[in-house]
Amino acid sequence: MNMAAADSLLLRILIGGACLVIIIAGMRAMADVLNIVFLAWLLAYAIQPLPNWMMRNRVPETPAVLGTLLIVIFGGITIAMVMSYSIVGLSQRLPMYETNLADTYARLADYLAARDIDLSRIRPLEGATPSRIIGYARMILGQVGNLLGNALLLILLITVLLFEFLGEDKRKSRSSRAQRPLISVFQDASREVQAYVAVTSATGAVQAVINIAIYLALGVDFAITWGLLFFFMNFIPVIGGFIAVIPPVALGFLESGWPTALAVIVLFTINNLMWDNFLKPRLMEKSLDIPFLLIILSLIFWPWVLGSVGTILAVPLTMVVRNLYYRDITAFERGE
Repeated sequence: MNMAAADSLLLRILIGGACLVIIIAGMRAMADVLNIVFLAWLLAYAIQPLPNWMMRNRVPETPAVLGTLLIVIFGGITIAMVMSYSIVGLSQRLPMYETNLADTYARLADYLAARDIDLSRIRPLEGATPSRIIGYARMILGQVGNLLGNALLLILLITVLLFEFLGEDKRKSRSSRAQRPLISVFQDASREVQAYVAVTSATGAVQAVINIAIYLALGVDFAITWGLLFFFMNFIPVIGGFIAVIPPVALGFLESGWPTALAVIVLFTINNLMWDNFLKPRLMEKSLDIPFLLIILSLIFWPWVLGSVGTILAVPLTMVVRNLYYRDITAFERGE
């Protein structure tokens, strides 16, 4: 009897593992589509409190959703205009940056050659030529432009999801647990995501404003753009802030030399450490329970499945999967 139970458990584990492999392979194949859908879900769930607040103040559902979308569209257009201006400005200044970088590279090569060190033989620096670095910069700017092109589809999906979420809030109170549709169950599992987005957005906005002030004071070009970049990169735990500081450090170095670049690094680090080590953990502790190990594993797994967008979606998706798992375990123990 015990042998039969063990065989049954092993069989269920093998079947579950096989299904999981198939699902992950399918998600990797559909990553381009899923990224837009998941981003729309995250944004719709993040802004859902706004139409809810309007409806509590006796605004009908449709005007509340449309008003929210107008605010989101206006904000999106403003951000897109700032980013587009920066992309055009950076594209126009790339030749100047390439010249400055080539001069710096030549001075470094001469300095090392005077000490019998051949820069071309250092493998980590072998591909770090000015032309290649500027080529990577042009490629990244092109990818940002392509991302802005999906804004229309993103807004359409956000509209549909907002109506669905608001409709489920009304319907689920009249439905039993067993009769509730999948979107309602998924919505319940996403409650914690709203708190995560709220805390991350609030702290990221304050940090971004401080960073913009730092960049403006140091004379770094496109300071507002790098502040916006930090706000969005703040949704990538652990490594997001370090990624966001690379462009202003590079521009500070190319425009004003290493003292400006060093000042950007020091002031950014002080601002980042103050929030990440003292203020943000207290806010997170009050609203969320996210183990650090789970965050690291999420940053490894979801980018592997969904690509670069998976870094932004890593923590929210992991929270939803974890909550769905706990919900099923609880239901199984209750015999539901």
